[in-house]
Formats: sequence, structure tokens, C-alpha cells
Amino acid sequence: MKKLEIKTLGANSKKGFSLLAGINRPVVPSHVTRMAKSIERMGVIRPVVVAKADFLGVKDALYIIDGQHLFHALLRLGIDIPYTEINVYDHIDLVDNISLLNSSSKSWSMRDYIQAWSSISEDYDKLQNYFNIYDIELQQLAEILMENSSNARAGGNSNITRVIKKGQFSIEDEDLGVSLLNKATDAMKVIPRLDRSSNRMFISSYVNFVTTEKGYNHSEFLKALIANKDKFKLSTQDPDEFKKLFKIILK
Repeated sequence: MKKLEIKTLGANSKKGFSLLAGINRPVVPSHVTRMAKSIERMGVIRPVVVAKADFLGVKDALYIIDGQHLFHALLRLGIDIPYTEINVYDHIDLVDNISLLNSSSKSWSMRDYIQAWSSISEDYDKLQNYFNIYDIELQQLAEILMENSSNARAGGNSNITRVIKKGQFSIEDEDLGVSLLNKATDAMKVIPRLDRSSNRMFISSYVNFVTTEKGYNHSEFLKALIANKDKFKLSTQDPDEFKKLFKIILK
């Protein structure tokens, strides 16, 4: 295992480090304040981690990939900045390293991964925007956009989580995906929202019903759903039961 070299950047040095806007978490001033208080009490106990990323377009620039709050706290206190430099080779390696380093102190959320990959992939940017529009669980929304279907398992589809984290998410048929999201939203306006698991089950069953039912008519379905909405007040964990109800109300 290669031992990392710890270097020091003088507090008054004209050389500086750049931030990876749009990839790493934003700097929170209150967090910088807490970090500064910790440094005053215990000193500096770890270095800032930086890397060259010439593929971003600025040759020899050093980007902070871990320790940005520590960096700003040291600037505030006027203290020399200890840092270590690691190698990154491309955008994917960059995001992988950032997520790994940041998760050691506070796990990255799905939104953090999506924000990081959206700087590279337009589909991630679209996923982020659609999540802001539709009141649908993130993983389920991603499934619908990527696969035009949804896993009915109560715990969700763990595979879609791995796909998102690894930067492999893509939108297969955006028009169809958005159409399904709109139709599911229409249906959820009629059916009272229940617990998270039941809502996911209903949306999953409905999306899969729409994509497999020949001659599906959305307007007619909504009319039938409104007339029979009391049948859906009691939640079920069986997607086949939802499918039966959907077929019954259309008769």
C-alpha cells in the first residue's frame, strides 16, 4: 500500500485549491464555524485531500475532494493547511473517490450521488429535475424513467440504487417515462395517500398495469377509479390484488 505524503500549504500562499462546484456537497458556513472551534481546541488532526483533474480543463489545478470545510476553517483561522494529493484519472474515478472519502464521515445520500453524476451525465440532471416535479419516491421514479416499469417489492429495487451510485443510470424512453409519471400522479390524486410502502405498491402495480393492458384508456380509467375509489382505501401488499381491482373497475 502506497503511503500518502503530507504537504503543507502556507496560510498566506498565493497558491490555492479549487472547489468542485456541482460535484461535492456545498460548503455550509455553520459547519465551517464548528470545524474552526474544533481546530482551536484540538488542533488539526487530518489533512485536506486534493487531486489534479486535468480532464476538467484546467491544467495542474488542485481540486479539494475531501475536507472543504476543514480548508475554509483553516483559512478563517489563518493556519497553514496540511494536505495530501491523490491521483484521479477521469470523471468516473473522480466521483468514486469523492463518494468514498465523504462517506467515511457522513454517508452520501442518493441526492448527493445524483448531484455528483449530473455534472457528467444529462440523464442524472433530468432525474434530479423530475424528482423536484413529481411526488414519487426517488428510486421508484428512477425505475420508471430507466425501465418504464416499477418493482413492486415493498423495500424497492436495490439494483436501481446500485445503478445510480455507479453512474450507470440512463433514461431509455423519456416520453414514455414522463407519460407514466403523469398518469401515476393523476391516479394518486384520486386514491388517498397511505403509508410509504402502500403508495409505492399502488404506483408500481398501476405503472405495470398501464404498460401491459391492451387498449388502455387513461380518461376512462380515471372515471372508473373515481367511481370505485373506496375499494382502494384499505391498503394491500399484493400487487396481483391491485391488478385485479384495476381490471374489475374497468369492466
